Amino acid sequence: MREPDDPEALKSIDRSGMLGLITAYPDLLLEGLNCGWTIKPGEFGKTPSKVVLVGYGGSAIPGDILRNRFSWKTEVPIEICRDLALPAYVDEETLIVCTSYSGETEETLKLLVESSRTGLNVAALTAGGMMAKVCDRFQIPMIRVRGGFPPRAALPLLLSALATVLSSYNVVADMRNEINQTAEELRAQVGRLGPSTDSKLNPCKKLALDLLDAMPTVYSLERMSSVARRLKDQFNENSKIAAKYDLVPEACHNEVEGWSRDWLMKMSPLRFVGIFIRDSKESLDESSRMDFLKERLELAGLKTHAIRAEANTDLGRLLLPLNFGDFVSVYLALARGVDPTPLEAIEEIKVKVETRTREKERLRRLLSD
Repeated sequence: MREPDDPEALKSIDRSGMLGLITAYPDLLLEGLNCGWTIKPGEFGKTPSKVVLVGYGGSAIPGDILRNRFSWKTEVPIEICRDLALPAYVDEETLIVCTSYSGETEETLKLLVESSRTGLNVAALTAGGMMAKVCDRFQIPMIRVRGGFPPRAALPLLLSALATVLSSYNVVADMRNEINQTAEELRAQVGRLGPSTDSKLNPCKKLALDLLDAMPTVYSLERMSSVARRLKDQFNENSKIAAKYDLVPEACHNEVEGWSRDWLMKMSPLRFVGIFIRDSKESLDESSRMDFLKERLELAGLKTHAIRAEANTDLGRLLLPLNFGDFVSVYLALARGVDPTPLEAIEEIKVKVETRTREKERLRRLLSD
C-alpha cells in the first residue's frame, strides 16, 4: 500500500488501531492528571536533592520529556536510568521513580525491589502487573494508570501521571494548567494530521511516503533529545525499519564529518533522509548550528525535512513534534503494508532473557513468601 488515504485499507493493515491511539493523545494526556496515589508517599522530609527515573522503551520517554522540559528550570537534577543497575551516586536524598506501563519489565522490577529493600526513597508508576503486586507487598508509593495499550502508545498518559509524581515531591511545579493548554494544542494538531486528511494536505503522510525505502537520520537540539530519541524509536517499533538520531551541538563536532557524497555513492542504493526537529524559540547559536548541519547534509546529497515545534507552552514545544513524528512512523508502516503494533523481535528477546536469568521466577517466590 503506497497511498495511506483509503480508510478501509488503513484499517485492514492497522489491525490493532495504533492510529486511533495517536489520535487520542489529548484525551490520554488529560486522563493522566486524574490518576492519584494508590499507595500514598510518606513524608520525604525535604525536596529530594536529585531524581533518578528508571524506565525502558516507551516507559522511559515520559521521563526524557520532563527532563528536557525542566532542564533549565529546576534546581533538582533529573536523570534517566536505562541501565541494569542504579547509578553509584544514589543515596538517601535521591528520589527513585520506577516506571513500567505493563508492570512486567524485568529490569524495572529488579531495580524497584532492590531500591525498596535497601531503604531508598522509591515510588512507582504502572498500569498493574507484577509491579503493582510488588508495591502492595512492600508498601511502595504508587500511581496506577489505565492499562490495555501498547506501552509506547500510553506515553501521554504516563507523562501527566509522572508529572503528578514529581510535583508531589516538590521536584517540579504543578503542571496542570500547562498540560491542559498543551492538550488543546494537540487537539488542534491531531485534527490536521489525522487519517481523514488527504496526503496532499497532510505533512505527516507526505513525509512518510518520502521515507519509503530510506533510512531516517534524526537531529535535534540537545534540549529536545526526547523528541529525537522518540522518533527514532517509533521508526523502529512502528515502521519496523532501522533509524538513528544525533544531537546538536555535539553532531557538529563529529557526525557531520561522516556525511560525504563519496561515501553515500558507495552506499547506493541505500538511501538516507535527514529529519531536523526545529524549535520556534531557537537562539542564534542554536539555529546557526542546525542550519549549517542541514546545509552540509544536503551538500553531501541527502534530502532533508524539518519538523517545526511551534506551541504556546514549553511542554507543547516537545509534545507537538513528538506527536507529529508518531503519526509519520505509523503512516510509514501502513504505506509499507506493515501492522505497526506487534513487536515480535522485542518479545522474543524478553522471553529468552527471562528464561536465562530467572529473575521473574525469583520475584514470584519473593512475593509468595
